[in-house]
Amino acid sequence: MAVINYSKKEISAKIVYYGPSVCGKTTNIQSIYSSIKPDQKGKLVSLATEADRTLFFDFLPIEIANIRGFKTRLHFYTVPGQVYYNSTRRAVLTGVDGLVFVADSQRDKMEENIESLANLEENLNYYGKSIKTLPLVMQYNKRDLPDPTPVAEMEQILNPDGYPCFESVATTGEGVLKTLTKITKMVLKHIEMGTSGKQQRTTQPEPERKPVEPIPVQKNQMEPEYELPDEIQSPIQENSIPIPQQAGPSIEGGPGSFGGRIQVVGTNDAKIISANAINIPIRLKIEGDERTYTMNLALKLDSLIPEE
Repeated sequence: MAVINYSKKEISAKIVYYGPSVCGKTTNIQSIYSSIKPDQKGKLVSLATEADRTLFFDFLPIEIANIRGFKTRLHFYTVPGQVYYNSTRRAVLTGVDGLVFVADSQRDKMEENIESLANLEENLNYYGKSIKTLPLVMQYNKRDLPDPTPVAEMEQILNPDGYPCFESVATTGEGVLKTLTKITKMVLKHIEMGTSGKQQRTTQPEPERKPVEPIPVQKNQMEPEYELPDEIQSPIQENSIPIPQQAGPSIEGGPGSFGGRIQVVGTNDAKIISANAINIPIRLKIEGDERTYTMNLALKLDSLIPEE
């Protein structure tokens, strides 16, 4: 995902070169680096081991033309091709804006190409992304080697969806800048669509919500759907509830202290107070007090099941 710095008026985008081990990813970056003017490129960082020419990644920032008044910088990365560095490959894909899949044209490398492409989709899915939602260019490298796999065959196996593709010889630079130009244009268009609000949404629109119909509740029809545990049940007798002596003023407008019992003398019509809650006014009488009190009881409705 492109990072927009409003204070610096700068957009930073990330392009990752992905592919199997020793397919030419690092050579692509090195060839690009050597062809760019010194004042347009940053420092090239490369870490290599005996087993793989790139252990972590190569990093190359390039300043290019403005987008809607913002200066744009592209950062190019490669990933280690070895299987046991998958966690590093996944980490490099964080925030990716565009992809170049570098495939090895040697016949005996086709299985590795297939596995690497599947691994790319798997690692993108980890971040909730997909090959189908990002700019992608296919590059068929090492076309100078004897008896390379025909491009038509590689297209059928690796590129059934028809993404842009280029033949290349990264060691000589052939096809490298064509690949770079294409993926850069695709990423810039993708960013432009996003910043101008034209980018299509990939999620389905929320379904239309129907208004909640009021639920009619009759007087004295509410019954508890569960029983309290025995140890905290109140001994309810004849619709009366025992109240501890010297209780505080628990009813609005009531006396400071009272004793005796509260008797339920009736209920008023229930009222809908939200989509899944109702209010039931309960009328009460307190022993020793001539006045009638109303207790507003709010109930949350988890379900409403009609009787058979």
